[in-house]
Amino acid sequence: MNRLADSLTAVLVLASPVHVGARLGGGAGAANSTLTEARAADDYEGRAREALLENAFPRGGAGRGQAYWSNASLALAASVEIPDGYAYLATTTRYADTCCASCGSVDTAKVVQGTDYYAVASAQAMQDLFQDGSCCWCGEAGSGTGLASGVAPMGCGACARGRFIQKRPYDAPVSGSGALFEREIKIVVADICPHTGNEAWCPAHVGDENQFGSKNHFDFAAPPSGFDNYYFAFTPEPCPAEVEQSLTSMSQCSFL
Repeated sequence: MNRLADSLTAVLVLASPVHVGARLGGGAGAANSTLTEARAADDYEGRAREALLENAFPRGGAGRGQAYWSNASLALAASVEIPDGYAYLATTTRYADTCCASCGSVDTAKVVQGTDYYAVASAQAMQDLFQDGSCCWCGEAGSGTGLASGVAPMGCGACARGRFIQKRPYDAPVSGSGALFEREIKIVVADICPHTGNEAWCPAHVGDENQFGSKNHFDFAAPPSGFDNYYFAFTPEPCPAEVEQSLTSMSQCSFL
């Protein structure tokens, strides 16, 4: 059995109605209603699965690797319709703000402070040209990126506007506020999501697809409220002056 199934089974065994009843000293009378037990089991399974998935996604977590998803029920990118007005589709995860991101050792929180932008790490395939290297990755979008390849040119300092789609790339109950899907947000690339350590999500080369059939991926340093690994439709656009100034003042990358 795969790691996802093994972990989920362990969580369900510990949280199942039968085991809870046994620990509380319940007798045979606690199992009189088959329908009630079935509903309770479904409820426990849903909560256990949500907890398992939530704890798997931090960088270094099991959910970053391919083995975790080997037998999971997936909703591939090809099944997701990109809304009008957007050019690309990406899968998404979250990590945490960092003081020393790969785009010139910038602070991901400070670089967007005072703006309505969210700092993200783009997949390695989206910034596969590395010219600097004295301090950081300083990734730029390679020549193969663009509409023809389906890989968005989102290297360090690139900005985009986009909208979350109420669909995740794996089978799990949809949660979060509806407000998340009703507004457009703006992002700026301040970091990289390297393929190594993020094999399920972040393609290494232009044209590669991740575990969910997507060529693009964003790892949000501090995502908006209600975020939960939803698909993200987006279009690159120029960064505003305040974001450019913030990047230039903080980054050690020569091209920023």
